[in-house]
Amino acid sequence: MATLPLVSEAIEAMRAPIAARGELIVLYFRFVRFGKLEEIYGWEKLDAVLETTANAVRDYLRRSAVAASCAVVAFPHDEDFVFLHVPAAGVDAASDAEVTEIAGTLQRYVSARIESAHGEDIAALTEIYAGRAHVQSDPKVRVERLIYRGIREAAIAARSVEQRERARQIGELRATIRDRAVYIDYHPIVVADTGRVFGYEALARGLRRSLRSPEVMFDVAAEANLLWELSRVCRSKALEGMSRLEPGQLLFLNVDPHDFADPEFSEMANHDPHRVVIEITERTAIKDYPWLRDRLQAFRARGYRFAVDDAGSGYAGLGSIANLEPNFIKLDRSLISGLDTNATKQRLVETMVRFANEQGAMVIAEGVEQAEEYAAVGRLGVHLVQGFFVNRDVRDQPVSSRPTMAADRWAAPNP
Repeated sequence: MATLPLVSEAIEAMRAPIAARGELIVLYFRFVRFGKLEEIYGWEKLDAVLETTANAVRDYLRRSAVAASCAVVAFPHDEDFVFLHVPAAGVDAASDAEVTEIAGTLQRYVSARIESAHGEDIAALTEIYAGRAHVQSDPKVRVERLIYRGIREAAIAARSVEQRERARQIGELRATIRDRAVYIDYHPIVVADTGRVFGYEALARGLRRSLRSPEVMFDVAAEANLLWELSRVCRSKALEGMSRLEPGQLLFLNVDPHDFADPEFSEMANHDPHRVVIEITERTAIKDYPWLRDRLQAFRARGYRFAVDDAGSGYAGLGSIANLEPNFIKLDRSLISGLDTNATKQRLVETMVRFANEQGAMVIAEGVEQAEEYAAVGRLGVHLVQGFFVNRDVRDQPVSSRPTMAADRWAAPNP
C-alpha cells in the first residue's frame, strides 16, 4: 500500500527549515469512520481506500498553496494525517480560517477520489476534521518534543471541530425525523440459478447530504439517543413502497435488536406480514436471547419471517443463527469477496448451505460484485444472491422490460 512518510521521517526532513524559520504550523486532519469501513467491507477494501486516500492527500498537497511553503506530510496511523508546514520566507503562517478552508477543500477532493475509485456509499462515510497548532522554536526543548506537543494540541483542536460538527448533525437529524426526510433504496435479491427477483432489501438514506450514508445517520442517532425515532421513520417509509412489489415478492426490512424494546414496535399497519422479512441487522449486540426469542415469536405468530444479516461478521455469529432460528441467513460480503479463488471460504459457504438446507432455511450471498463470484455461489448451492453484480444487471435493462421495478429509488434524494 502506498503510504505517506512517518512523523519521525518528517521531523528529520523538517529539522533545518524549522531552525531557519523559528516556527512551525501543525495541521492535524482527522479522517473518521475508517474503522467502520473495515467493519462493513473488510480489511482488504479498507487498505484499498487508505491507499486512495494517501495518494489523494499527496496530490492535493502538490497543487495547494502550502506546496510552495516547504510542507511535509506525516502519516501517524490509519485515521489521522498530519501536515508539518514551515512557511517560506516572507509567507505568513496559515491562519485558523485558512486551515478551515484547506480542510473543506481537502474533504471534497479526497471524497471525489474515493467515490470515483470505490463508489458513493464508501465516499459518504468519510469525514475530515482539521485542527491547527502554532509551534515556536525553543532552544531549551528538543525539536521532537515541540513537534509532538504541537501534534497533540492540533489533534485536540480537530476533535473540538468534530464535536461542533456532530452537534450540527444532531440538529439535522432531529429535522430529518420531524420531516420524515429519508428515502429508500430497494436492492434486489435474486434466485441464484434463475436470476428471478425474489424480493428487495429496503435501505434507508437521509435526504440531507450530511446524513446520506445510513451508517452516519444511525451513528448520529445512537449518540443523540434517537434510534427508536429514526427507526420508526425508516420502517414506515420502507413499508410505503410495498405496493410496488410484484405478487409473491418479499420485502426485507432492517431492524436492530434494540428496536424490539421500542413500545411502538409491535404493529406495522397496511401490509401483509407474510411478505415481510424482518432482517436482524445487529448494529448492537444481542444481550438477552431468551427475551428476543419471545419477541420474535410474537411476530412469527402473525406471519413475519426473519433473516440474520452479515453472518460471519461482527456480532452476527453462529450464536445468533442458533438462537434466533432465522428463515434466511445472509452471508457477509467479506466471506463472498474472492470466493471463486479461496478454497477455505468455499468450504465455509458449503457448510452453511448444508446447515440451512437441514433447517429449512435459505442462504443469501451478500456483496456479489463479479461474475466469477456469482458463478461460485451458484455452484456451492447458495439459494439467493444480492449485490452490485445483480443490481447492475437489473438497472441496465429498459424500464419497460424489467421483470420488477428493480433497484430504482422510489423516492429520489435532493441533489
